[in-house]
Order: sequence, then structure tokens, then C-alpha cells
Amino acid sequence: MPETRAPHLLRVLTLFDVVCIGINAVVGSGIFFFPGQLAGFLGPASVASFGVVGLLLINVGLCYAEASTHFNRTGGGYLYARAAFGDWVGFAIGWMAWITQMFSWAAVANVIAVYLGFFNPVFEGRLAVKAFAAVVVVGMGALNYRGVKLGARTSDFFTVAKLVPLGLFVLLGLFFLGDAHFRPFAPHGWRPLGPACFLAFFAFQGFEYMAVPSGEIDKPARTIPLALIIALTLTSVLYMAVQAIAVGVDPALATSARPLASAAMGMLGWAGAALMVGGAVVSTTGYNSSAALVTPRYLEALADDGHLPKGLAAVHPRFETPYRAILLTTAISLVMALFLDFDKLVDFSNVVVCAQYVATCLAVPFLRRRFQHKPGDFRLPGGWTIPLIGVAAVAWLGAQGGMSQVWWSLAILAFGLALKAGWRRAAPRFS
Repeated sequence: MPETRAPHLLRVLTLFDVVCIGINAVVGSGIFFFPGQLAGFLGPASVASFGVVGLLLINVGLCYAEASTHFNRTGGGYLYARAAFGDWVGFAIGWMAWITQMFSWAAVANVIAVYLGFFNPVFEGRLAVKAFAAVVVVGMGALNYRGVKLGARTSDFFTVAKLVPLGLFVLLGLFFLGDAHFRPFAPHGWRPLGPACFLAFFAFQGFEYMAVPSGEIDKPARTIPLALIIALTLTSVLYMAVQAIAVGVDPALATSARPLASAAMGMLGWAGAALMVGGAVVSTTGYNSSAALVTPRYLEALADDGHLPKGLAAVHPRFETPYRAILLTTAISLVMALFLDFDKLVDFSNVVVCAQYVATCLAVPFLRRRFQHKPGDFRLPGGWTIPLIGVAAVAWLGAQGGMSQVWWSLAILAFGLALKAGWRRAAPRFS
């Protein structure tokens, strides 16, 4: 039987909502910033970096799809690790997921004003960057405080709004492609494929968001697997198409600070660049809406299981949201947004998310033994095959980064474990 709790949250999220949460989380700032850097690594062959990472991560996504069928609770990868490997491993995954998503939320909020600098350099000043970040973090936190459906509708809106300019970029770009821009295809050879995939790896992160609010999803055992497959497939195709168009229309792509805006400028002039800048602003703001919805749910799950004070899992009597988890998460993310810069995020996020993905892949065979398979549930063929491919894929992607962020990750993990141990001793005094 699926692991569940007494119903205390509204199950109002539909398949469309969950797909939008996933696409909104994945298609954030990366696709607007990274095409130029990827072109610098591989030239036209940079299209392959998105294809390779998409193919590798679909194995991880399939593991999330199967694992999700066993749970009707909020928590995602935290629940899978806890059920398969015990409380301490589960807490470690959940704690790092919560911390990482706050870093991501805060850092991406800092990018919005930077893109607005295309219209006026005043937006690129530190005060403007931080002011925009603060407004977005607080605003998205407030929306989700007032109801999960309101938060989901906000995510739905931004998902559609961000796909429109990217879709137009691809369709219009077909008329401006230059064959000469694809020759030579790999001017630097294939040695930079590893670093390029490491960068592309960050652009794909966020599909795991779809499994986190399971306690508020209608028919999660059916909805989440289908949503994962749809979102990952659409994202992979979109990324490859956008990279191909950008390479094919802009020979100076590798040197551009706003690569898609630069490519659109070459096609349609100022109006094209403005469209892509607007798309980037919408996309990064949209990512914040998904982060605001999902991130507090990790904290709620940890508190609900007693790893942290139970009060943090409290549900608002009117809005039926985990309001204390939302308040604390939003407050910490706001502080991070005021002091954190985007460039510090990528390596740290890649290292930490590797642990989440590996834990979920390895959990799948153990969850099969613990929970009874029901007719109609999504189940992977081949026993350990796809989980092991997922582990190998994540290990290879993670190995392309450096060690400095590993030490930061271990330090944050050690602090979390100490906090759990301290609360474990103190909890009886408050019961």
C-alpha cells in the first residue's frame, strides 16, 4: 500500500498543473544564459550537449516516476530515500534538497533585473538587482501562502508565457539559419563535451519538483509518472531546438552575455531582442513561482516526520497550506537573495542534486520489495537496469565539476545532521 498520512491538504493539482510545475522549474534562467557558453565549449556541436544530458536524465526521471507511485504524501525524493534507506539518509536528502532549492530560488531571483538591463542599464545596478529579487521572493511566497491552487495557477501562467517567446524564436529562426554557421561542427573536438554537459545538467534540474507536492496532487500515482515523462521529453526537444537556432543564426553567440537576445537581434532587430529579453524575465520569474510552491514542501515533510519541530508542518486553517514552512522558507530565501549571486549557484546545485538523483535511482529496487505493486502502477522494465544507468549517468555528470562545492555541501549536511540530532534530544521536553 502507498505510504500516506491523514488527509489534511487539498488534492487539487491536476496533470496540467504538475506538468507546468516541472517545465516551469526546468525552463528557468539556464536556457537564456547558457547557449553562448555551450557554443564556446563545442561550437555547433553544443546542440549535442542538451541531447546527451536529456537522454541520460530520462533514466533518472523514470526512476522518479516509479518511486512516486508508492507515496501519497508530500516530500518527493526525501520520502523515497527514507523508505528505502532509513530516517538518517532520508533526512540528509530532504535537508539538502530544501537548502539547495532555497539557494536556487534566491539566486535565480537575482537574474531578473540583469536581463532588464537590456532596456536600461540602471536595472543592472546592485540596488535594483536586489530590490527586484526581494519583491519576487516575497511576492511568490505570499501567493503560495494563500493557497496551493493559487500558486499552481501562477505557475501555469508563467509556463505558457515563457514557452511562447521560445517557440517563436525556434519557428522564426528556421527562416534565418545559415549552413555555414554549422561548419566545422565540432571546431574544438569532443573533449569539452564533459564540461558542456555539466553546464547543461544545471539547465535540466527541476523535474524532481513534480513529485514533491504529492500530498496535494489528484491521483498522484497516475499523474506524476505521466507528468515526468511529458515534461522531460518536451524540455529536451525544446532545448536542442533553441540551441540549434541560436548557433545557426548568430556566429558570435559564444561571446554574447545575452545569447538568445543577441541571436534574435540578428533576426528581427531590436524587437526580436526585446521579445527574448521579455521571455527571459518571464521565465526566471516563473521559475520563482515553482520554487515558492515546492521548496517549503520539503520542510513540511521533514517536520511532519519529526526530524524538525512538528509546528513547522502546521496547516493554515483557512488557506490549507503549510504556512509556517512557507513563511520560514520564504524568509531564509529572501536573506539569501540579498547576499547571493547567480554565479555561485551552478556548481553547488549540481553537486547536491546528484545525491538526490542517485538516492532515488537506488531506492527503486528496495521500494519494490517494501510496497505491493498495484495493477496500473507505472513500473520500469529490466529490474536494476534503468536505476543503474541512472546512477552511472548522474555520477558521470557530477564528476565533470570540481571539489570545492563538495566541501560546502558536506558542511551544510553536517550542520543539518547536528540540528536533527539536537532536536531529537530536545523534542521530549516539548511533547
